[in-house]
Amino acid sequence: MSNYLDEIASNIDSIDINGKVPATETERQYYFIAKAREYVRKKSEKLGRPLRSFLCTFGCQMDI
Repeated sequence: MSNYLDEIASNIDSIDINGKVPATETERQYYFIAKAREYVRKKSEKLGRPLRSFLCTFGCQMDI
């Protein structure tokens, strides 16, 4: 499993976020993940602290 995750991380790290958005779905997802990583990195630097998130759910989301 670790090799698989390392390969994905390597793919994301190699994406040029200043180029065109890729056409294939997997490459598009990697592209937007890389863009989000860059946004979070810049925002963290600006604030001088790591960003955090909070997720709150209310019961099972399958009860529709």
